[in-house]
Amino acid sequence: MESNKVEDQPLLQVYTPNSDFAAGFYSGQIIWGRTGNDTLRGFQPSQTTSGEPQIDLFIGDVAIDDPLFRQWNDTFVLGDFTRGYYNNGTSTNFGLNDFGFIADFNPQLDSIELYGSANNYQILDLGIGSAILQQTQAGADVVSFLLGNTNLSLNESYFAFQGTTPPPGPGVPQAQQQGTSNFDIAATTATDSNGNVYIAGGTDDDDANNSRDAVISKYDSDGNLIWTQQFGTSQFETISGIETDAEGNFYVAGITGGDLARDKQAIDSEAFVAKYDSEGNQLWIQQFGQNSIFQTFGIDVDAEGNAYLTGIDVKPSETDIATDDFWVAKFDTDGNQVFFTETGSVDDAFDESYDVTVSNDGSVYTTGWTLGDLAGPNAGAYDTYISKFDNNGELEWIRQFGTSDYEWGWGVDTDSQGNVYTTGWTLGSLVEEGNAGSYDVFLTKYDSLGNQIWVRQFGTSGDDEGFDLFIDDSDNIFLTGYTTGGFVGGNAGSFDPWVAKYDIDGNQIWLQQFGTSAFDQAYAVTANGDDVYVTGITQGSLGGVNTGAVDTWSAKLDASTGALVDFGGSSLAANSSSGTALSVSNTNSNSQPITDQATIDFIKNFFKTFTTETLGLPENSGGPTGAGLEVLLRDPYGRPEPVPEPSMGIGLMAIATVTWISKRLRASSK
Repeated sequence: MESNKVEDQPLLQVYTPNSDFAAGFYSGQIIWGRTGNDTLRGFQPSQTTSGEPQIDLFIGDVAIDDPLFRQWNDTFVLGDFTRGYYNNGTSTNFGLNDFGFIADFNPQLDSIELYGSANNYQILDLGIGSAILQQTQAGADVVSFLLGNTNLSLNESYFAFQGTTPPPGPGVPQAQQQGTSNFDIAATTATDSNGNVYIAGGTDDDDANNSRDAVISKYDSDGNLIWTQQFGTSQFETISGIETDAEGNFYVAGITGGDLARDKQAIDSEAFVAKYDSEGNQLWIQQFGQNSIFQTFGIDVDAEGNAYLTGIDVKPSETDIATDDFWVAKFDTDGNQVFFTETGSVDDAFDESYDVTVSNDGSVYTTGWTLGDLAGPNAGAYDTYISKFDNNGELEWIRQFGTSDYEWGWGVDTDSQGNVYTTGWTLGSLVEEGNAGSYDVFLTKYDSLGNQIWVRQFGTSGDDEGFDLFIDDSDNIFLTGYTTGGFVGGNAGSFDPWVAKYDIDGNQIWLQQFGTSAFDQAYAVTANGDDVYVTGITQGSLGGVNTGAVDTWSAKLDASTGALVDFGGSSLAANSSSGTALSVSNTNSNSQPITDQATIDFIKNFFKTFTTETLGLPENSGGPTGAGLEVLLRDPYGRPEPVPEPSMGIGLMAIATVTWISKRLRASSK
């Protein structure tokens, strides 16, 4: 039976070693970006009451599995142009009921995004770190503690103030942009035989019960919105894959933290698969899972309407660090499970799968990564792999490859001849030409027997990552991902999306890069005849005026040339015609900065107690080096243990509600 208790929700949200937008799923999480140039943002409830508790912990670069101990440029999001985050305090508690605790901020590399301007905030030095306070209607409110950082200045460039109006734009007027005032993500896309485009993901909007709901939108080929479906429970739901069949139906795969289609059996989350007709009517839905964390990240559909899914199965352990295996499953067109096959390394290492495809002969392929000896000795750390199953779910072969550094597989597809292709990223050198500088994109081709035919690696001196690929009926290969460099011309300002076309011999036909001065990433690509469609997220005004926080976007390109084609439809016209900034609430007031030493000492003592007693960290921990944070990082999939509430003596009654967040984390890198 579903529970709404916070302690039944996952405390730790672990992201990948690539450059993620690391967004919290619930109030009160520890968000761990690990390796990469990550953007970290806690879950922001759409509705709150004054004094409601929320404490999120942010850990960016602490990656104790990185052999080179690299440091990266992380961004910690504490506000957007519509509002500041973690400012839900009262006039008597200084906002200590809700704040973002940043454990490893590095002023030389990282940045913090804040609402408004420097005039809205105050910095307090607190010995073992600093506090950021926002001036609100209720008074000065602590919105963040920065462990291991003192002598900070609001006038320095590591504070990125977002102002009070949307970012200028649209930067790409041909594109479509949709969103709410909160966090929205478009993770997957597909087309049907009539040229309609389906885009799916999740939203944290007002209708999502202070969690995240799954969202599906259908557009015609010109970008006109036909309908949108939103569904979920009081827990977390999102869609990770979508595909269509020859009859015009579509299928989605996703993740639920609740009782979406049955009573949840797994501790944390489960997978679901659902079939809809072309009008958006649900025909059936199946939820399945086991053990601790059970999730799906990919779906494909064959000519008979059978659906194939893949994902991960995390198994709890009483004594050792939990590990996971990957699985592949088949459902017939009526929603009956045909097979479920799970496999993993012989050494009980981490093995995960992120995409699945079915070839014309019914063979099923998956790709992902492993830390183990899945198909031979591991080359160093994270290796990528490709696996083949027959149509009965029997494993035929696995090919594992990598360098002494990191490799990660994200996408897989097959051509008309039965060859299979994968894409992802590498921090190493998979080709003789070597690495271009940091993360590089790779594209590989194998025959149906598992023989590697070729591998391509490309990149800039920046951060370049491949995220998805799609092969059309003419065997054209389309890739998408994101870059901080300039593949063609310069970079628009941060992460830019890119789309590329290759032939089956590995020759690049074209590459298109676009974006805004803000954060833009591409997550999925598909094609239909002469058109290519790509979708992702933006903090900017890419295809229209940003509606707040993070919006979704979709773009259409000419398959022959890579040129951007108008996909604005009626939604683009509506957004761009207004030409005015959104109405936002001004959280500034005439309240004065805190100067009273007794109040400063109270906040200082709270910070020290929370750090050393609640979290169990040494006083000299955190900051640019991330020293001492390993105590928080033992088992990324372990269940949290309760810890004592912060003990401050007199005055603590106003903030005692933080105890439901403050739990010792048992976590470590995979």
